[in-house]
Amino acid sequence: MRHAVRIGRIVLSVLLFGATLELLARFDDHMTYGAPMTGRYDNEIMYTRDALGRRGKPHARFRKWTLNEVGFRGPALQSNRTSIVCFGASETFGLYESEGHEYPRELERELNARVGANRYQVVNAAYPGQSAATATMRLPEIAGLVHPRLAVIYATPADYIWLPYLEYSRGGVVEPEDPGFELRVWERVRTLLKSLLPAPVQTRLREREIAAEAAEFPVMQKLPEENIRRYRDDVALLAAAARQHGVEPVIVTHANALGTNPEKVDRALLVSWRKFYPMLAEGGFVDMELRMNEALRQLATEQHITVIDAARIIPPDQRYFADFVHFTDAGAALMASTVASGLEPLLRQAPTDSSSLGTNTPSGRTSSLTQSPHQELVAR
Repeated sequence: MRHAVRIGRIVLSVLLFGATLELLARFDDHMTYGAPMTGRYDNEIMYTRDALGRRGKPHARFRKWTLNEVGFRGPALQSNRTSIVCFGASETFGLYESEGHEYPRELERELNARVGANRYQVVNAAYPGQSAATATMRLPEIAGLVHPRLAVIYATPADYIWLPYLEYSRGGVVEPEDPGFELRVWERVRTLLKSLLPAPVQTRLREREIAAEAAEFPVMQKLPEENIRRYRDDVALLAAAARQHGVEPVIVTHANALGTNPEKVDRALLVSWRKFYPMLAEGGFVDMELRMNEALRQLATEQHITVIDAARIIPPDQRYFADFVHFTDAGAALMASTVASGLEPLLRQAPTDSSSLGTNTPSGRTSSLTQSPHQELVAR
């Protein structure tokens, strides 16, 4: 009996200790971010669903991510500025950058600094997981709301690795799974453990997880041409929809931390990338980026669309990438400078009077940007 009582006390102490840590984690979220003490608290609380799928909730907030009055990340919209809208996924929405330093915000500051006035407004219409296809469905609404002069299209290739999921996500309302009760302290514990584990151990654990998940998929050594074509066609449809609504599209090739030389790829980085896409073999990722970026360049040439070749300008350097595709503060700043240099010729042609927004856009101009004022500073 005495032994059973001792075990019961130990179990009770552990439960009380865990409950205390969870309560402190929730209190920390509440004091720091205004999070509710009970209920769900993850990035999905920033979104709602309608007939077209996911959209941002006005004035929603999750940790450092804050949406404005119409559900876009960033400050309130200004009616007296020339608008530029950015389409993309989490690379554009912003993930690892300091608050206010995601590349659309940096782009706005860069453009205004170059003209010495608050002339431009850059609207971040991206959200994590947004494909070119879902952006096309949203474009008429956004064009009517923002009246942008230009649409910067930075489409992520990752959405096109697994086409069955692409079809599922573009089919309308996709409700996220309800996680039920979540331990908020667990993420803090996981982050701590990750910081303590040596990098080789982390890579080995990821490899074991990939092997288990890959058993559920027919693993591809490289992406089929159909995937590349779908990516190109969806970007083409988004660009065409922009022009139909009086907005000039600008395509930006996809920069990444892997570069263009498979022999020099950091394998640990590649494994961490593949963890999210176990259906593609490690060697297929660099090939995917190369082929999809080339498809974008060809599309831009054929359709007379300005292309900004960020994939060739931004080096695969840890200074610029926090993981495989998401920017650091320095990377977002370089991306903004690169895009600003590509937009300048178009903006010089476009009127900046807000009364004429959306009524006189440049068309048929092709400018393949492969140099930037800062390229010498970031040469490989």
